[in-house]
Amino acid sequence: MNFTTAWLTTNRTCNNRCKWCYAKNTLDNKTFMDIGETKLMVDALVRRGVKNIILIGGEPTIYPHFIELVKYIHQKGIRVSIATNGRRFADMEFAREVVNAGINGIDISLKGISEKEYFYNTLSYGLEEMLKGYRNLKSLNFNPSISYVLVNDDCEYLERLIEFIEKNDISLFSFQFVKPIIGIENSETLFDLKQMGNFVEKLYNRLSKTNINYCIEISFPLCLIDETILNKLTEENRIINCCHVPRGSGINLDENFKIIPCNHFAEFPFSEKPVEVYKEYSIEEIMETEIVKDFRKKARCYPASKCKSCNLWEKCGGGCITNWLSLNPNDYIK
Repeated sequence: MNFTTAWLTTNRTCNNRCKWCYAKNTLDNKTFMDIGETKLMVDALVRRGVKNIILIGGEPTIYPHFIELVKYIHQKGIRVSIATNGRRFADMEFAREVVNAGINGIDISLKGISEKEYFYNTLSYGLEEMLKGYRNLKSLNFNPSISYVLVNDDCEYLERLIEFIEKNDISLFSFQFVKPIIGIENSETLFDLKQMGNFVEKLYNRLSKTNINYCIEISFPLCLIDETILNKLTEENRIINCCHVPRGSGINLDENFKIIPCNHFAEFPFSEKPVEVYKEYSIEEIMETEIVKDFRKKARCYPASKCKSCNLWEKCGGGCITNWLSLNPNDYIK
């Protein structure tokens, strides 16, 4: 277990109610990570050689000890970043405190390009707050990224999204594709995997005519993307495949210090037993259980026989394993 990145779920509570959220069934849960135990967990992760800690939720900026935790992680010499809706950064003093605490990365999730659409997706009017938060961070010489989850192949909407990015002078934009959430009905999963591959070609052809600095996070097999387009995206360093599950390069802890496979298995911890932060080998004990070994073995398997001889395997890994819990990979992987 040579993981280098850890995700800490400081809380599941959130000021949005996004339709596609992996934690949608637990957002009213008022459980917060105990700050004392969280610091001990950070210490344990440092001893294990973790280099990156990502704070997630829910919405991590509403964690009562958020700034204190960022500062603590930073002082340990660990890169600390967050995934956030960005709304709390509309408070300039809060934004300044977070930047001064030593935050290294802030990824703001865009939920809609109009207040009406933002409310439809989140049941909150938060677009202007998010944009103000983005501008506040930029004025503090901090450059956050903004990400957006694509749920269909609406090219007309893509045009409006590009206009929004350019109008608001967004420096770095990340396109993501909606993924299945295990144990939760996700009606927003409208994309067929083959449509996703085709839409990447549309994305590239349209974005290549702009000055937008962007990347595309791929959660499906790379062979579904036109080879010429894939090569161009790779050469331009636009492709991200960030899944740690097959590689075993990360560890994810929920708000109760239970180890979960990843956020999309949020309601399925490896063990009902939480990590005991006072016990040096608790992480190893849980990660060496048969259920964890079996899960990781299946995650590392070739989803289709064609993957065995594919030269993209190391970069691709067959895509997110959540796809193959309901789909036959042989129907898609070519």
